[in-house]
Amino acid sequence: MRKSKKREDLLDAAEALFYKQGFHTIGIKQILNEANVATMTMYNHFDSKEELITEVLKRREEIYFDLLRSNTSEQTDVESYIESLIDFHIDWLVKDGFNGCLFLRAKQEYEGINEEITSLSVEYKQNLIDKISQDLARLNMDDNYSASIQITLILEGATSMFQILDTEATRRETKNVASKLIGK
Repeated sequence: MRKSKKREDLLDAAEALFYKQGFHTIGIKQILNEANVATMTMYNHFDSKEELITEVLKRREEIYFDLLRSNTSEQTDVESYIESLIDFHIDWLVKDGFNGCLFLRAKQEYEGINEEITSLSVEYKQNLIDKISQDLARLNMDDNYSASIQITLILEGATSMFQILDTEATRRETKNVASKLIGK
């Protein structure tokens, strides 16, 4: 199925604006101006701002997991997998992570207001834990689920510290913490 260019323009503009300024501070008019589309075009693709937000989050998750798979799938041992995972995550932050986690921001802004958006945010984090757990199981790591939670905690810490430390310090220290997990 071919994706509409105007729909993708709306998603791109909305994601960039939400990421920089938050969800509640951005109005439809601002998104339309940034995407350079008409109001009717917006409502041909999305019934509401909230539906646009859910599609932004779904697409962001899909992109993240596609890149995660392509950057870690060829690893044959736990140590190289975790190193590749960290490198991928830090590279993702360099490209896009200057402002924290979009999913956590969505959860914070929509908790108690919109259950679908809140649920998508929680599901994304759980999907990350599950994906890492499956990968670690494939690599024969004992207690892979607990390890996947610990690795996710390490990645979340890297996301926070990325806003304070420079890129290479974040990468180095994240790998140092992760190496203790696997006893290196």
